[in-house]
Amino acid sequence: MNSQDKRSHLLTPGLTLLLAITTGAAAANFNYAQPLLHALAQTFHISNSSASLIVVCSQGGYALGLLFLLPLGDLIPKKKLILISLSVDAAALLVLSFSQNAAEFELLSIVVGLSSVVAQIIIPLAADLADPAKTGKAVGTVTSGLLIGLLLARAFSGVVADALGFPAVYQIAAGIMVILAFLLGSKLPDVPKKAEHTSYLAILSSTIQIFMSHRLLKFRALYGALAFAAFSMFWTSLTFYLSSSTYHYSTTKIGLFGLFGALGAITAIFTGIAIDKGLIRLTTIAGALFMTLSFMDMHFYGSTLILLIIGVIIVDASLQTLNTSNQSIIYTVAPQARSRINSSYMTSYFIGGSLGSATAGIAWGYGGWQTTTTIGILLGLAIALLWYFDRTVTFKTQNAR
Repeated sequence: MNSQDKRSHLLTPGLTLLLAITTGAAAANFNYAQPLLHALAQTFHISNSSASLIVVCSQGGYALGLLFLLPLGDLIPKKKLILISLSVDAAALLVLSFSQNAAEFELLSIVVGLSSVVAQIIIPLAADLADPAKTGKAVGTVTSGLLIGLLLARAFSGVVADALGFPAVYQIAAGIMVILAFLLGSKLPDVPKKAEHTSYLAILSSTIQIFMSHRLLKFRALYGALAFAAFSMFWTSLTFYLSSSTYHYSTTKIGLFGLFGALGAITAIFTGIAIDKGLIRLTTIAGALFMTLSFMDMHFYGSTLILLIIGVIIVDASLQTLNTSNQSIIYTVAPQARSRINSSYMTSYFIGGSLGSATAGIAWGYGGWQTTTTIGILLGLAIALLWYFDRTVTFKTQNAR
């Protein structure tokens, strides 16, 4: 049995499911606040625009973790790094639940974001363990867990916060992290580190060098940043829109909108299958165009509930299609440095998300829902325009050899 056959047996269906659940649960941790923004603004006696900074802090902390912690996945055995990260995440969530003011909540949100980067340690691990012929499907399945987690977090936090108060959301999440750490400790195989005889600073330096050396990676990072900026801006603004005079929805109803988005997230599995068949350029432009159309739908017909729901489903499906396309191909540029590749890509991704969340507060204050959706249309068109000039996909065969 050759090494590739051995590797394909490591990623069993059960382990794939556990990795997807862990990725989703970890990603959910820094997203619980989004449907609670209006309620948190009232609790901490701050404006809606100021409350949006909570999301900026959590996403900014995640971006810092991606830049400074994720490259450790090539220096430290991934199993050890995953278990440490889950433990820190659990502790940070528990402490955050006792926050007394907005400043404390924002500071601890940064820590939660930092430790939740475990979600992105798991994705390249799935690529490492998968059969090379099924890498796209494996990455798509695990990343679908991430986006579903992001979206179900809204429903979970909205319902729990209404019933038990917002501290219970984070206390339950801390318990989930402890359970997942125990399961992964017993089920996850030991995978040796990839970078021998090197230092942390050398790893960080090589992360930058790899990013600057590969045009494919830079293009895909830009796609991801623009797409997640639109996604984050949309979901932050949606909280304000649904609580406004147009709908007057409660925190529970706002959170339940995440369930509609989760329907779109399952497209990652089908996107991964299409990518394995060589259709990555098609999946990329499909994601960009459908994102544009979803924002156009919500711009003109957002006050009609069914059309708003359709827009929510499509915008999430579009992001998942783009992200799965990006992450399936970027690992081909340097298979021996997948954690560092994912670090540079996802850092760009969440910088875009942080800017999108910050823009949401400004756009909402300036022109409300119409301004927000107009920016979303422009971001979708920008991705489509970049795709037109991008020919980096042809590099895939060259780098895979």
